[in-house]
Amino acid sequence: MDRWLKTGSVQRKLNEKSDATVKVHRPDADEELDGGTVAAFKEHLQGFHFQLGRYFPELDAGFEWIRNPFGDKTHIEHVSSKLPPRQVDSLVDIASDGTLRTTFREKSLTDFWVHVQPEHPELADAALKQLMPFPTTYNCEAGFSALVGLKTKQRNRINVDCDMRLKLSSLDPDIVSLMSQHKQHHSSH
Repeated sequence: MDRWLKTGSVQRKLNEKSDATVKVHRPDADEELDGGTVAAFKEHLQGFHFQLGRYFPELDAGFEWIRNPFGDKTHIEHVSSKLPPRQVDSLVDIASDGTLRTTFREKSLTDFWVHVQPEHPELADAALKQLMPFPTTYNCEAGFSALVGLKTKQRNRINVDCDMRLKLSSLDPDIVSLMSQHKQHHSSH
């Protein structure tokens, strides 16, 4: 994904998508758009907003303690019904620690929870699972690269399941041992 963003491929793909679904018309400064064009554009943007919402949903209000662990007493009481007792105790400890409050202002949200993790591992792990649901796309990109290497015009009908498993495995086969176990059945070969 990062590579796509750097090369501008994502922008080109979005432009192709919008060109295919809605004819984009760029008016001159003095030209006005008719109601149908405006309605089509609004509909397209609402659909785009809906699709983004499906992939990147808003953080549930029950997880407000992640965004602000330094809430008041009523905030912590409200959160306590949704967390296990040990995590509530950790949240109370964090909320009453002035040094952590300063650290919270200085660091990003994810970095703050990583900083807190050694002292409050259960609560920090729960927060980090919500903040980082997709930590990396490396495995996905490696899978696509392996598939592109396996599926060529000459080999487009093969079943690549076993080949993909072998290509993506972190295990190195011991070829010498495997070949020494192989018995030659015909003397001519």
